[in-house]
This record gives sequence, structure tokens and C-alpha cells, in this order.
Amino acid sequence: MSTAAPIRIGIFTDDFYPESGGVSRSIQLQLQVLAAAGHEVILFAPSSHFTPPVECRWEKTPQWRLPGTPSYLCSLQVGTGLARRIAADHPRLDVVHSQNERGAIFLAAQVAAELSIPQVHTFHSNYVGTHRNAPGVAALNSLTYLDWSGRWLRRFRDPEHRRDFRPATVAAEPGDSSLAPRDWRSMARLASAVDRFTSPAPFVVDNMVAASGGRLEPFGRVVPSGVATAFTRTVRKRPRGAITRFLSAGRLGPEKRIDVLLDAFELLARDDAELHIIGSGGAERTLRQRAKRIAHGTVRFLGHFTDADLLAQELADADVFVLASYRFDTQGMVLAEAAATATPILYCDDRLQVGTSTESALLTGPSAADLAVGMRKLMDDPARLESMSAAAATLGATLGADAMCESYVEVYRGAIQDRA
Repeated sequence: MSTAAPIRIGIFTDDFYPESGGVSRSIQLQLQVLAAAGHEVILFAPSSHFTPPVECRWEKTPQWRLPGTPSYLCSLQVGTGLARRIAADHPRLDVVHSQNERGAIFLAAQVAAELSIPQVHTFHSNYVGTHRNAPGVAALNSLTYLDWSGRWLRRFRDPEHRRDFRPATVAAEPGDSSLAPRDWRSMARLASAVDRFTSPAPFVVDNMVAASGGRLEPFGRVVPSGVATAFTRTVRKRPRGAITRFLSAGRLGPEKRIDVLLDAFELLARDDAELHIIGSGGAERTLRQRAKRIAHGTVRFLGHFTDADLLAQELADADVFVLASYRFDTQGMVLAEAAATATPILYCDDRLQVGTSTESALLTGPSAADLAVGMRKLMDDPARLESMSAAAATLGATLGADAMCESYVEVYRGAIQDRA
């Protein structure tokens, strides 16, 4: 294949498309930029809550899902018959790219085996981080599904392309579960079963390479998710005034620590502050009840946004974007989106590097008291907020989707060349 030839790519996701959060927004942008660059893309996604993309071909794919359950409990069905049907319908695919570690990674592997083409996989999730907020469920996952999924996936690899895997131990960070080294080994085992793997987070790739004893280093790459033009073109409409608006956006679940953010806002105890919260999730009712007990300032829940333009405008009109999650997110895509709208950032996880800088963001400790101190500092220093906004705009201009597209194309071509 010529280095200039278009690539035919099958992208597989278990998540509702395009309404389920940062991963789906990343996939949506990936479809757009790859198609715009002349590549042929086909999206395979669950039929639930599906809105067809206009920029590429698509196929509603059979799923396993209990009625009423959220996106992260949805899985594409896996089976030889389904994989053979997809391979027969799309025999000219050059590469498959799976985006979740549920059914998508296995179905993509089966299709790849049927067509004798490479598989690329992107790790969006940080399983080690889930132990901090849902230890029981995370431990069960570590000891069962995450452990055996890589062993099963390796069976799909033909002997000629089966990669040697010898696990090594990765030391757990302070505060990590004792199961953290096991999780990194399990993720590395999954990575050893595909031709190439990526993640938007350097620490994910680094730990997986370490858990393989270095053997996976040639096959992993950091590819940060880019930012859609909806964010780079949006300008602030809300005038700056006496009220400082803090904004949070993300799934309302324990891992996002919105409860800690509400505690911080209560500790702030300022009538000239307001907190807007975008998102929905299982913890929403509890969080709303918690917010009612805050005596000073205003808290508003805005619900789940499906329109990128609306989300971009809310970000641009905020004075500070606050991300309270700690040791859970891989990239925290909304950080880059906030920077692209020239919005200053307050965050507490030093591993989140995309969309943050010392000039555009304020890093605090992870406690509610630490976040409250940071909020107060920014409220009391309007000149600093102006300077941070200008720095965010400069940084955001570098976070477009072109670099993401180029990186993925290089990954695809490398995997295809290896097979050739």
C-alpha cells in the first residue's frame, strides 16, 4: 500500500454513539477528520441511542444490554457468525480499530482474524483509578473479567502474529489499590493481543509497557484526543461581572467526585459565586440533594448536553472550569475543550497534561479544602483570570484534530506494513 493511499478503517465501539461522553466525542472527531483526509471509515456501534454519523458509513451492530442500563454496561455482541457476516459485507477493510474493552475489542479481533488484517486498540479507561471510588466493583473486575479478557483475546491471534508476553510487576503508586499491579499486567496482556495500541494518556502507555517488561514499547503510542472546531470557534457571550461562574462537565458518578466539588463550593461560602454542573448519571439525585444544603452561592444542574456547540458555549461563558476527578481520567478530554474556549482551569490530578499548563490552569491538592482554596484564589484575582484565559486560548489553538488524525494514520500504516 502506498503511503498516500486512502485507508479503509472499521471502528468498533461499545458506547452509545454519539451521546455517551468523552470517548464518543473522541470517536466522533476521529471519524470526521479521517473522512476529511480522504480515508474510508465505517463505524460499528450499538443500536441503542444511535445517531448515524453524516461523514462516514455506519452499521448498527447487535448488542448485549439490559433495558435501562447506561452506556458503560452496553457491549457489542461477539460471535463467529456475526464476525463472518461483517467480514463478508466489508471485505476490503485494511484495519480494524476497537475503542472499548468490552465486546468491541473481541468482535474487532474476530473480524480481523476473518480478513487477516491488523487490529489497533485504544485504551481510554484507567482501571486502576476505579479502585479509589468503587473498590468492591473494581476488585471484582480485576479478579475476573479484566484478568481473563486478555487471555481470551490472545486466542484470536494466529500463531504467526502471536506476540510473546511475559508479565512484569509495576509498583503501585501511593493510594493505589494492591490490585493495581495486577490491573496493569491485565491491560498489558490485552495490548499484547493486538497489532498496535494507543491511549490519550502517557501514564497508561508507560505503565502497560512496564508491565510487559518493555516488550510492548515498539507497539504503543500516545495519541491525545483532539478538539472539535465547535470549541475552537466559540467566543464568550456572557459579560464578566460580579458573579464568578465555576463550571463542571462530566458523568455524574462517584469517579468524577462531584460530591467533593460540592463540598469545596460549600467551603468557599461565597454569595458572589455560582456553580453550573453539566452531566447526568446514577449519582445525580444524591448530588442534587447535597446541593440543596449549600447556604451560600448558587448551584445549577444543567443536565446532559448532546450538542457540542451548546457545551462549547457553556465552557466559554464560564469564568473557571473545574475538574475534581483524581487518578481516574486518562486524558480528561473536557480539559482540552475548556482550553480551546479560552476558559481558565482548576484541577487536582497532575497526570492530566493535555489542555493544561502552569499559565492557563491552577493545580491543587485533591481534597475539598484544597479545591476551595484554589477557587477562592481565582475569585480574588481577576487579573490572573484574564491572564489565564489568554494563555488557555494560545494553548487551545494547538489542540486541534489534525495531529490526532496524522498520528492514527501513522499507527494504521505501521500495523498494515507489519502484516505485509
